[in-house]
Amino acid sequence: MKSEKPWILERSIRKLQEELHAAGFRPYTARQVFQWIYQKNIQQPAAWSNIGKEDREKLSALYECGCRPVLSVQRDDQGTCKFLIGLADGLKIETVLIREKGHHTFCLSTQVGCALACRFCATGTMGLRRNLSAGEIVSQVLTLKKELGEDGAKVNLVFMGMGEPLLNYANLKPALQRITAAEGLNISPRHVTVSTVGILDILAQLEIDFPQVKVAFSLNAPENELRAKLMPVSQREDLGTLLAYFKAKKRRQRLTCEYVLLRGVNDSPIQARALARLLHGIPAKVNLIPYNENPSLPFQCPGEEAVEAFRAELVRRGLTVVTRWSKGQSISSACGQLVVRM
Repeated sequence: MKSEKPWILERSIRKLQEELHAAGFRPYTARQVFQWIYQKNIQQPAAWSNIGKEDREKLSALYECGCRPVLSVQRDDQGTCKFLIGLADGLKIETVLIREKGHHTFCLSTQVGCALACRFCATGTMGLRRNLSAGEIVSQVLTLKKELGEDGAKVNLVFMGMGEPLLNYANLKPALQRITAAEGLNISPRHVTVSTVGILDILAQLEIDFPQVKVAFSLNAPENELRAKLMPVSQREDLGTLLAYFKAKKRRQRLTCEYVLLRGVNDSPIQARALARLLHGIPAKVNLIPYNENPSLPFQCPGEEAVEAFRAELVRRGLTVVTRWSKGQSISSACGQLVVRM
């Protein structure tokens, strides 16, 4: 149920300082609150011990402070966890924690559903219900950090969950600011990746606003005609124009090109050679993602031999290639499998 009070996770530190100043709090109270919420990951005002009892009660009366509730958690035997999170208006999203050697990955959602209707992606079957707010995005990070507890492993954030992040840039931007700011979660932007199908004007703005954030480009075909069949957005965002942008843009990290391998569709050696030609001149690495099958969608995963043959063709032509056999398939938390039935 939606609270009558404003949600404190929607507040930037500047906005919170302004509101608390107007309410008669001391000038440093907003920074104390941010330390508890983001650095200590404690959202209950009663526990904020360096703030006076009267002020804690006043803060509780002024703001809703908790994260959005976890409705259920599914876990596999590799340590991957998929969280179903309830939103204040009754909608739901999924977010995923992937445990890996030496680090952990948070796969975060930016929308409820997705409007892009990529033919191989389960999320697209939902359509777009709405954008997530900045607070709803940040709340996922706090929830997954609570799951890790005192685990000191490095954390990587990937905006590869439900939705197209750049179509919600108005809320993604303040969320990224909160995530990377020293007074916020203080996660290095070098450990943040934004995955996109390529919304060119907004992509260019992202790279101005956050030059150290990594970009992962969902490519999935070696030419525009096939890509447009698989990803209708290619009818509006021309592949040639996008690749020209990537070729001309100087960035601090190599571009990651994500390529979902679909049996008999985009996985032949001929298509691998075409992909290598397409990426010539772009400082990039390729993430090959063997398709994570969905019963409701008409695609299959190639066999291991076909995946290796495709990878070998790219490597022979000088590309850096990583094959990502996704974790979490047994709990439908792998790439392209996130979907919520409302």
